[in-house]
Amino acid sequence: MKEYTYMPEVRRAFRCTVPDEKIRQVFLVDGILQEDENEKNGVTLKRGPDDKGLRLHIKGDHFGETIQIISVRSENLSCPLEFTNEWTLEPESGIQIIVCDHTLKEHLYRTSRFSKITLGENARLDILFMQNEHIRSRYWLDLMATLDKGAALDCHVLSLYGGIISNKLHAVMNHPGAVCRMDGLYLADGEQQIHYDISVVHNAPECYSRQLFKGILDNHSRGSFNGAIKVAPGAQKTEAYQANHNLLLTNDAKVTTKPQLEIYADDVKCSHGASIGRLDEMGLFYLRSRGIPLAQAKMLQQMAFVEDVLAGIRTRAIRERLEKMVESRLRGEFTKCSNCTMHCC
Repeated sequence: MKEYTYMPEVRRAFRCTVPDEKIRQVFLVDGILQEDENEKNGVTLKRGPDDKGLRLHIKGDHFGETIQIISVRSENLSCPLEFTNEWTLEPESGIQIIVCDHTLKEHLYRTSRFSKITLGENARLDILFMQNEHIRSRYWLDLMATLDKGAALDCHVLSLYGGIISNKLHAVMNHPGAVCRMDGLYLADGEQQIHYDISVVHNAPECYSRQLFKGILDNHSRGSFNGAIKVAPGAQKTEAYQANHNLLLTNDAKVTTKPQLEIYADDVKCSHGASIGRLDEMGLFYLRSRGIPLAQAKMLQQMAFVEDVLAGIRTRAIRERLEKMVESRLRGEFTKCSNCTMHCC
């Protein structure tokens, strides 16, 4: 277990179990970068407008490295907060980024995070958003990504806990050969609300995109998924796929899903699909007939349901840690400690 020690603003112990000592940690407290602006080996950190947000500039291939951006709402600022991040990768550059969001007190936090990502020619970015706040928080993520020729974006969103979570992800491929893969997992119970709005635009030929989003909703929770793929005129040889699948664990849980294709080219491979269902009763019967208790059988089905989303996490140690977090979340352990605002990421 790793403990952060260089944040005087955080009075209580703040721990994180994201593995790998090689991860570089960057803190934002109430949207403000907590270290001096600096440049190290082609990685430049600067503050955004009004000293809020993070401007990250990557030069060179750092794909074997990981930067963890920890964004914390402090005990002292409970008013609504907005800030903008700008992350730019030069041509032929690469990096892995983990973005973790936390709250340190159970205020009615309202936080809007705008993120602008620009990938140069043949740049590669693998980014993971871990959303893990308390039940009274309100969280908005608005991400805009632009991909140059041959660029590759892998974007993963893991919505573990929070009051209302709204994610808007928009990617545009303006040059041939770009690749955009987006996947996400959302888990909701109680009165939680989780909303996803995804848009991928193919403006150039020979680009590839894939979307895979899954949700598990319990109790009286609510969810929605709006996903769109747009293929512009002239964007021939496009391949684009979209899927959204949901499990409802109670009769009171609700989800709406709206996959969309908008195609203006004729030489393409595109598909979309969506489903809303429940746990497999026959599968549960089979597992119970083998001596597995009902609660454990349900857990096995849910973990099998989310496995292909988690499999998209390239780093094995991080993927294994996320699997444990998801299992803890599905077992209700986050809800049991809902009086704690730090869900032990």
